Amino acid sequence: MDQSKKYLLEGIKIIDAASFIAGPSAATIMGDFGAEVIKIEPPTGDSLRNLITNGRMPVGPDDYCWQLTSRNKKSVSLDLKNEKAHRILMDLINSADIFITNMPFPIRKKLKIMAEDICPNNEKLIYASLTGYGEVGPDADRTAYDSMAWWARSGLMDFVRPSSTSSVAWSTPGMGDHPTGVALYGAIMTALYRRQKTGKGGEVSTSLMANGAWANGVFIQAALMDVDFPDRSEPLPRHPFYDFYTTKDNREFALGLVNAAKEWPKLAEALNRKDLLTDERFINEGLIENIDDLKKELNLGFSGKTLDEINELLRNSGVTYGVLGKTTDHKKDSQFLETKTLVKLEHEGFENLLTINSPITIKDENKKKFCRAPKVGEHTREVLDELGIDKELQEKLHEEGAIFW
Repeated sequence: MDQSKKYLLEGIKIIDAASFIAGPSAATIMGDFGAEVIKIEPPTGDSLRNLITNGRMPVGPDDYCWQLTSRNKKSVSLDLKNEKAHRILMDLINSADIFITNMPFPIRKKLKIMAEDICPNNEKLIYASLTGYGEVGPDADRTAYDSMAWWARSGLMDFVRPSSTSSVAWSTPGMGDHPTGVALYGAIMTALYRRQKTGKGGEVSTSLMANGAWANGVFIQAALMDVDFPDRSEPLPRHPFYDFYTTKDNREFALGLVNAAKEWPKLAEALNRKDLLTDERFINEGLIENIDDLKKELNLGFSGKTLDEINELLRNSGVTYGVLGKTTDHKKDSQFLETKTLVKLEHEGFENLLTINSPITIKDENKKKFCRAPKVGEHTREVLDELGIDKELQEKLHEEGAIFW
């Protein structure tokens, strides 16, 4: 690393010509580590800006989807159907290190931004492609969202419902996009490492479907090995050592005693119920045969306590458990704050605003101060200045509808 640089990826230029979340979030992570990210938007802006207006999302004082995925980026607004705007895009790509796109292949071909159109002009360029279902095959040209290609197609949607006859549950926004973005980030960084060794760029890709398959890998591997899956005509019973419990203040938490021989005595001690260890109902096979009685005994120990009291009781007990978190918990959760999972976002419209940090930490490497996401075309002039396009020509291109600010 160049010791004169403050951030690990300082000096790396990324053209983010992707939309919504999965592709752009890979650029977000690289921007956190200091890369310059130039976001290409149409005159109306990236469609992600409008996600919270679709009726299924809670409305807020600002577009939280956009703020999360587009922090620290520079917005350049181009009408790529205009030849002069397209030429500007190509100039930007030719001076960049990384080009990210998730445009469907028919659109890429029409705009002449396929890898074969771009890479010969910049042999150091890393062309990063994000698709719904992969680069080839009968579904290669299809559009997709993570709810379909990651969540539904992978089998995850089917397996999380209690039974095969239960209604399916939709994924939360970006649930598959963000982990897919991490995968694309990993592919890009691997290609950067190869470029350091060979001096040449190249193509990298991943898909929502492939990442969904990886997320559901255990059960898919079972199916590949011809494991018989029982028909789930009703919810499967859970053992009390691996089940949810409700607290006095109506919160929920789960026990996860996979190693019961080791953790059951610790749980009994934490509850001050060592008598349960010698109760004939719960010795050896009794732990299986009398699960209803055991659940009642554990409920007695838990239902009279608040979630804070449960945490105080179990946190240092050696018992594996986990809180069923609510989205509104996190900004006051000391674990989220002390680990810097949540960090400050500089935004002139808000005081003490927090955002979600990218989930990668490199010891002794700093991340940039997180600043608000850009307005549409906010940096068009700045970036075109850097390209050497004089202001008179910029004004003419703006009047012609090729560029916007």
